[in-house]
Formats: sequence, C-alpha cells, structure tokens
Amino acid sequence: MVLIEGRIVRWLNPAARLIFSAAEHPTGRPLVEVVRDHRIEALVARAQQAGLEQTIEVELPLSGRRLQARAVPFGTEAVGLLVRDISRVRYLETVRQQFVANLSHEMRTPLAGLDLAAQTLSGQLPADGDARSFIDRVIQESQRLQAILRNLTQLAALDAQGVEVDHAPFSLAELVRELVDRYQPRATAASLEVRVEMADGRIEALGDKGKTDQALEKILDNALKFTSAGEVVVSARDDLSRVEITVRDTGVGIPPRDLPRIFERFYKVDRARGGQPGSGLGLSIARHLVELQGGTITAESTPGAGTLVRVRLPRAPLTSR
Repeated sequence: MVLIEGRIVRWLNPAARLIFSAAEHPTGRPLVEVVRDHRIEALVARAQQAGLEQTIEVELPLSGRRLQARAVPFGTEAVGLLVRDISRVRYLETVRQQFVANLSHEMRTPLAGLDLAAQTLSGQLPADGDARSFIDRVIQESQRLQAILRNLTQLAALDAQGVEVDHAPFSLAELVRELVDRYQPRATAASLEVRVEMADGRIEALGDKGKTDQALEKILDNALKFTSAGEVVVSARDDLSRVEITVRDTGVGIPPRDLPRIFERFYKVDRARGGQPGSGLGLSIARHLVELQGGTITAESTPGAGTLVRVRLPRAPLTSR
C-alpha cells in the first residue's frame, strides 16, 4: 500500500484489498477509512514524522485477526505501508505454548515418582554388580528428564510472558564471583580451571539479578560441558551505557554453519560437539532471560579452539554506586 502525504491511499496490491475488503474503492480515500484502525494510522504518522521505519502488531476488534504493519517513509510525502496477516502464525504459537505447558504439567508427577522409586531401590542394593549399574542408570536418566522438564516449564512461562522482571541496580562483580564459586567443584572434578577476570570490582548492571544469574548458569554449564581440557574464563567490563559479561572456553568450538542457530530451542550440534547429553534448551532460555532485560547475547567460536559467549545488559547509573 502506498500513501501520499501519509493520509491518502494511492495504491493497494490484491492482498491488501483482501485484508481491508470492507472499504469499497479504497484508492484515493483517507487511510483510516480503509484500514479502520487508528493505531495503524498513528503508526504511519510516526514514521512520517520521524523519517524512520516503524512497526506495530495489532488485533482487529471485530474479526480478531492479527496484523503486523510496517510503515516505511519515502522522502517527505510518500509512505509505504506493508501489512501481513499473522493470525495463523500467532494461533500456532499459542497451540505450541499450551502443548509445552500441558506436557510439563502432566510429566511432573510420574517423573518424581520414578525418581523416588529408583532412589528407594538404590538404598537396598549392594554397592556393586549389574543391578547397581542398572539402577544408577535409571536414576541418572530420570534426573536428566527432570532437568529437561524444568527447562520446558521455564520456556513455557517465558513464552506466555508470565515472568516478572526487575529493573534495579545490582553488583555484577559480586554475581560473577558467586557464580564461579558455585561451579568450582564441578570444574575441579573435571580437571578444568574456571576463573574470573575483572579489572573493576564495582561494575553494576541495571536489570534482574536472579534472571541474569540463571542465564549465566546456562552459559557456564554449557561451556564446562563441552570443554575437556583447559579453562573457562568469566569476565566483565562496562562502558558508558552497557555492561558486558563474557564466558570463554577452550572447548571443541562450534562450526560456522551451526553458530547462527545455537540460541534456537532444541538445536544441538551433536556431531561437532561430541554428542554430549542435553536438550538443546539451555542457550535458548539464556537468550530469553537476557532479552527480557533489554540485553543482547551473541556467540563467537573457532572449531577446535573454543567458544566465547557475550552478554550485554544496561548499565546502572553512576549515582547507584
């Protein structure tokens, strides 16, 4: 759809005529008479005033259809309005979210019962032998399933936007040191070194300390899982507007073709990463938790040399120190 002076419809393609079919002879009419939604009209006005592309998602009150509208200014007079009907996409997303939430709820009780029965039986078996090996495997797999279930439950809450996020100053230096201390025994058991690199011990971020801790736990867990020798280094620094936390390992690395997809849910680089157990959900959850706070997460990797995951969050005002 092309608009002149941001208000008059100059041209529509056939798809736009189907979406806004209620308006007869739309060409030459004011935009609001064609789209019958003041939010879309305001979107076009903002784009024209700012000279920048603007996007909005709206639900039409009568039909219930969900539209994604993007206004792109062309010079000072013309505006292009691109509209997509995403009703089906949003419906499928809702179905998926409900499925994950229901699956998590239904699996919780039987998995807890399985783990309890296995733990009870384990206490009655000798310390060695085939029976001990089998029951230990049952306990290990039940706990793995429960970890996957916790991740699914967390993802369902994030998808449903049911997670509250704080936006308050917190000591990033303190959080990083506590995190590394928690993972020190695991690293020592695997003959790895995990350490902190931080020049300024007063770095403060603006966000949710608990959610940041959960995200960094997922990242550090992943780094230790795929590092067989060497070290994992957690560092932090800040600039005028952001703080940056990096987790660098000396593990197997990630092939370039897989790197753009590692934050997708259920995506696993099994062949290149040695087939380590996992659900492929950890980094996806980390991305959700970071982005909820207005932050970003990226990764860099060299196969055979290691991986670096970089998290950026808003910086707390200097007055908070």
